[in-house]
Amino acid sequence: MPFHTHQRACIAAMLVVSTLASGASLHATPTQVTTPAGAKDYVFSTGAGMLFFYVKPDKSADFEAVVKRISEALDKTADPIRKQQAASWRILKSVELQTDSPVYVFVFDPAVPGTDYDPVKVLSEGAPADLQALYAQLRDATIRVERMALAKLR
Repeated sequence: MPFHTHQRACIAAMLVVSTLASGASLHATPTQVTTPAGAKDYVFSTGAGMLFFYVKPDKSADFEAVVKRISEALDKTADPIRKQQAASWRILKSVELQTDSPVYVFVFDPAVPGTDYDPVKVLSEGAPADLQALYAQLRDATIRVERMALAKLR
């Protein structure tokens, strides 16, 4: 998906780098992607949010194939809420982090208040016939997912 501004992408990347460099744990999560017990895991009522996907090094292409399908589902949706989400949903990949696994960041800025950003739910709406295969591909590629709700200061 296109970026509104280069600055927004740079800020998101800096947040990722500084957070990961600090070694801080953002959110206790399972080691594999699972459908959350409650939608609150993917709702960002603070104005903005991010999901960090740590991906197995040999599964980057598989993960990116699923990301492409998520993007297509968001681009083709007729749902006005999903269209609003799509307008501010950015997907970035780490390029400077020295880690064993690539990190993909889903940035929601601004986040649509009270709406669910669960990528599996987006796939279920946009690609229902392929959902099981896409979910398996996402699950098998992902080491862990971390969540961060953000509040705008400026």
